[in-house]
Amino acid sequence: MKKGRHRRFEEARSLKRATEATAEPCPECGADPEDDHASWCLYEESLAEEDEEDVPWAR
Repeated sequence: MKKGRHRRFEEARSLKRATEATAEPCPECGADPEDDHASWCLYEESLAEEDEEDVPWAR
């Protein structure tokens, strides 16, 4: 069994790999998260409007 700092490093590494988020494509235009959305896609704008509605002082 490994001890000390090396064991903690391996535990942290395995935890990080186990909880990696999976990026899904845009539901409206199908663009990958790294790619630009289509010119007609309004999905990100609708998310921004929802965020503004959640903040009471942004009105």
